[in-house]
Amino acid sequence: MSRAHAESVIKTIIREIVQQCAERGHVVSDTLAAFMVKSVVLDPRHGFNVDRTLTKQDVQKLEELCLDRLMEDCSPSLDTIKMQVYFDLNYSSRRK
Repeated sequence: MSRAHAESVIKTIIREIVQQCAERGHVVSDTLAAFMVKSVVLDPRHGFNVDRTLTKQDVQKLEELCLDRLMEDCSPSLDTIKMQVYFDLNYSSRRK
């Protein structure tokens, strides 16, 4: 898979997650969704292989796992991720 195609697939997954969250009444930024996708894919418990092309089943599993994590109420880990995203968006440019 070419890099451009891989980026297109990832952007599509992120858009789908943001849309599904909105349909469930939660506003989620593209950045938060992207961060969640990355954290789910890199978590070895989920069994994703970053060196292999994602199948339709992989994409569906990835979206479901991300949605489950983003919809959690009273989740310290989700709150931590939100703080990381906020920090990255607001303070990384100041370091430059």
